[in-house]
Amino acid sequence: MKGYQIFRFLLFLLFLFVMIAGVFVWKSYHASLLEKKIYQQSSAPPSAPLIERKLFSFPNHSLQVLEEEFTNLVSHIVPSVVSITSMDAPSCETVLRKFFGFTHDSTSSSNKMGSGIIVSKSGDIITNWHVIKDAIEVTVQLDDGRSLAAKLVGFDEQADIAILNIQADHLTPIAFGNSDLVKVGQKVVAVGNPFGLQETVTDGIISAKGRRALNEPSYEFFQTSALINPGNSGGPLVNIHGEVVGINNFIISRSGGAEGLGFAIPSNVVRRIYNDITQYGHVINPWFGVVLCALNKPLTKTSGAVITGVLLNSPAEKAGIKIGDVITDFNNYSIKDSLDLRRCVEQTKIGECVPLTIQRYGRILSLSITIEEEPSPNISH
Repeated sequence: MKGYQIFRFLLFLLFLFVMIAGVFVWKSYHASLLEKKIYQQSSAPPSAPLIERKLFSFPNHSLQVLEEEFTNLVSHIVPSVVSITSMDAPSCETVLRKFFGFTHDSTSSSNKMGSGIIVSKSGDIITNWHVIKDAIEVTVQLDDGRSLAAKLVGFDEQADIAILNIQADHLTPIAFGNSDLVKVGQKVVAVGNPFGLQETVTDGIISAKGRRALNEPSYEFFQTSALINPGNSGGPLVNIHGEVVGINNFIISRSGGAEGLGFAIPSNVVRRIYNDITQYGHVINPWFGVVLCALNKPLTKTSGAVITGVLLNSPAEKAGIKIGDVITDFNNYSIKDSLDLRRCVEQTKIGECVPLTIQRYGRILSLSITIEEEPSPNISH
């Protein structure tokens, strides 16, 4: 009986051993199959169809639509942008050196390059004045390859705007947008002729508004991150609706190239100058008739423009403005300094009567003034 129990125990151990061995063999077999499959997948060359299946299984229609809209926008803008080459007259020194035989260089004139925009079917083109200043010959090249001579219609040196005209058919003018509605952060596109490379397109945003140049505080500029290089001057800064909101004017750069600090003249300023030149032959400048200075901030907390002089028979004298008055509000716009007042006057129409708020010896007074045309306008043709 005892031997039978030992036999049963040994038989149980044998069965247990067989079961454990079977489980071990089964796991080893499946592990080897898995390892072989992983090895085959890792050692196989990259499968393009696998990548394509992943991409096309999740199509992003929004990105495709966005790309198509952007390329359509550029296609709309480019035919209205021109390249401008101006040939300057030779300097007196160059003429004398050539006359006396000190130089045999036949290229006695220098060329400047810039950009411009077509704004009418009759061939009017807007560009920067500095692009064609002192030029004896101006050539405009269109998007379709035509190269045409241009004549000067008029200019405003203060605003750095010039109007050219070409005689051509099948022109594509571009529309102006309202630059007063431009917001910081909105998307814009710059198109031009940098370094002679026609139809160069860059994009960016409006980085800031109200930037002022050191040489002319009356005008403000848009700052943009759209890359602008030499040759972009006079080209358009366009919103996503295909409207010109600015004319590219200058850059700030330590290297001489684009560093994302470009500046453009707001389109409302450009449109006003264009309308004045084409309708009246010169720019009509609004006239206020005062001499201004900045407030001494450490001595006063008041913001505004201080009147230090009033011209005879000027709109300011007729309105009752006196020396020492501080203008704090003009046409319902708060005036922080004299630059603010100049900008507001510049945007006022001739003959428009606007309200004023002034401080005079501690008293707050409300006046009204009718803006007139400047007696000695800057004749620009």
